[in-house]
Amino acid sequence: MSQGRMLPLVGPALVLYLVVELISSGVPLDAAAWVLVSFALAITVLPFVLARQEEPEGVRRLSWVAMCVAVGLVATAMPGLLSPPLELAAALAWPWVGSLVIDLALDTPDRPPGLARARVIGALAHAAALAAACVSMLAVLPEIELFGDVLLVPASASVLAPIMVVVQLVTALAVRLARRRLGSTPEALASNGGALLGIACGAATGAAALIAVAIGAYDAGASVVRGLVCTGAVAILAGHLAMLDARRPIHAARASRRVVSAALTASALGAVLAWLSDRLPSDRVALGVLSAAFVATAALVYRLIAAFVETLFAPDGGRLLRAIAEGERASAGTRTLEELASAVLAPLRRAARTRDARPVIQTLEPAKQASVDAAGMPKVEARAMSPALLERLMDRPGEIIVLAPLRAMVVRRPDLRALVDALEQLEALCVVPIAAAGELEGALVVPRGRRRAPVTLEEIAALEALAMRLTGPLAMHQAEARAQDRAARAMAQSERLEERIDALEDELTRLRADTRTLKAGRASDRLAAPAIAYSPAMRALVARIGEVAVVDAPVQIVGEVGSPIDQIAHLVHAASPMRDGPFVIADCAAIRPERTAAALFGDEGEAGSHPGWLRLATGGTLLLIDVPALSLETQAALGEAIATRSARAEGGASAYPVDVRLVAHSRLEVNALARVSAFDAELARRLEPLRLDVPPLRERREDLPSLVLLALDRACRALGREVLGIEESAMSVLLAYEWPGNLRELQSVIDRAVARGSAPRVVESDLPALPQPKVDVVASDPLDGTWTEIELRALRAALDRAGGNKSEAARLLGLKRTTFLDKMRRAGIEDPGEGRSAAE
Repeated sequence: MSQGRMLPLVGPALVLYLVVELISSGVPLDAAAWVLVSFALAITVLPFVLARQEEPEGVRRLSWVAMCVAVGLVATAMPGLLSPPLELAAALAWPWVGSLVIDLALDTPDRPPGLARARVIGALAHAAALAAACVSMLAVLPEIELFGDVLLVPASASVLAPIMVVVQLVTALAVRLARRRLGSTPEALASNGGALLGIACGAATGAAALIAVAIGAYDAGASVVRGLVCTGAVAILAGHLAMLDARRPIHAARASRRVVSAALTASALGAVLAWLSDRLPSDRVALGVLSAAFVATAALVYRLIAAFVETLFAPDGGRLLRAIAEGERASAGTRTLEELASAVLAPLRRAARTRDARPVIQTLEPAKQASVDAAGMPKVEARAMSPALLERLMDRPGEIIVLAPLRAMVVRRPDLRALVDALEQLEALCVVPIAAAGELEGALVVPRGRRRAPVTLEEIAALEALAMRLTGPLAMHQAEARAQDRAARAMAQSERLEERIDALEDELTRLRADTRTLKAGRASDRLAAPAIAYSPAMRALVARIGEVAVVDAPVQIVGEVGSPIDQIAHLVHAASPMRDGPFVIADCAAIRPERTAAALFGDEGEAGSHPGWLRLATGGTLLLIDVPALSLETQAALGEAIATRSARAEGGASAYPVDVRLVAHSRLEVNALARVSAFDAELARRLEPLRLDVPPLRERREDLPSLVLLALDRACRALGREVLGIEESAMSVLLAYEWPGNLRELQSVIDRAVARGSAPRVVESDLPALPQPKVDVVASDPLDGTWTEIELRALRAALDRAGGNKSEAARLLGLKRTTFLDKMRRAGIEDPGEGRSAAE
């Protein structure tokens, strides 16, 4: 039969034998003896209970301790009884109690690496126990003849056994206290608390019994001494049983400290009561007041002693536990991450006892890191968690990551190196996950600071409770932060979409310009029709066209809004050597200033490929309407392209040749614009020599009747009606008008008259009301009038200042170009860049 199975049988049998020996001695047992015998018999069943525990080595040693204690209690139940078996049993049992407790202190509940060199303590303890047992046995035996000499050990030597037990208990107590610094795991340290309390109580009661006997206060057989021995023995067994109980390791240390505090308080107050027993007042009122004061004093003394015991026996002096409790209280009612960091991290920083300690609350989605400075002021910054740490938290949700055991395992587990490095970089004692509804919201990094002891299970339980308290505020903050982040992303997406819409509008405008370019080529027959030139000014212009058309140089056309710019340009094209090439019309005002270079020279970037107006007009004529609308940089590049006969597309790798006859239109002389830095001086110099001034319609009165008839023909064709005539009275009204909008305004008036009229001839009543000439009057107050009138004046003033350039006018008013065009449409302002007059 194995030793583990024999011990539950041998122990009770030996104890029963000694009980029988004690009872058969004929000496009546007193109450103290019966108490010791009862405890001994109860202890004999302990090996049966311990047989179910999971720690076989610790269970076996504790079973031996229980058997020795039971034997010792029975043997010392009646110390004065002259019974050799009982005396020998006591001499043998008590020394081995201390040595076995030392063995348990070295090996149970774990075997930390730091205790490897302390194994010699166990060997010395067993040797001392053997020596004490031998001496005690010789002290109770009669004289022995050895090698012819008589060996007689005095009876007083039997006291060596109890002294040795107390010394061994103190040694075991020191070993268990040293476990905190020698690498025990948090679980082992939590279990260690029960054994620690039991050994401390046993050593204290044993020392008290020895002192009482030594000073003569009691003899060895006094009930008080036997009660102290029994109390110490039971405390040792109870403490080790609590150590082996896997259900109570977390709360054992805290309960032990409370028991010690209560015991010390009771002892102190008991001593005070004993001193006051003869001095208590007989008056009931005075006695009641004294009792109340005594109760209040008891509560105060308990708090003071509890604080002292907490500092003395709690892990790291209870600093981390106090910081956790303070953080739990302060975190209630926090609304922001800054408030939460200030409430929780500041106590943890103080508990670390170093200014370099950096407790952190790390959040996920969005990734932020909250910390506090030396003054306790919170700071939140965008910073992601270490990938190794995040992976560990995700793989093991809810598990607190403790650095000490991971560092011990890294040699056998190289895959833990990244995690250990991340924890050491944070100088973390441990990392506590914070999760809500199974979803990881963040983590709390507890700094190591000056602490060298590992985390205990009691502290882990407190950290888990703190994490649960932080779950609500942190989850609320994270939900709010995610909502704000989504709103910011939506706003950014909206801005990107607006920019994309603007870009698409620009692209649409460019495509429309390209379409007009293609349509202009197909309408060359219409544009090539002879110009109506009865007036001297128009005849002079036609003659001038014949002169400049044959010259291979850029041509400048200066004309007001509504003038037949495209027809004049086509007349130049038709009379030039490049008449067989394409005739391209490009409206510079229809393109944003920052996009004019790409529209003119081409774009070969990632945004898309566009050949550019210059390449579209290769071998022919390019008409740039409203050329001042080009940005100054584009104007300078155009001047260089004219000079070098080459240009480079945006994003292009090389230049391409420019073979184009350039005709540039402007409402004002480009030299005048160059003088006020509104036009590139070099380009103005190249355009000025060949200039064509288109006379306004008010200077072509002789041409007006023919132009009216031509406009009537076009309007009737567009509406599908027979060609109408016009009454003399209606013609007189048209001839008297100044026509600030030139031919475009004339065509618009005729279109409306034809649409309104029903007779074969247009009469005066068919004509729309023509506005009277405006008189420029400077308003004394710029805010005079309604909001609509003020806005209308501002739009017109910006257009006038920008020379009709809508992009520049929008920039002057600080508006987007699309917004400016929308306001023009709402105000009924005629768009000077919208379409061009058809050929006459």
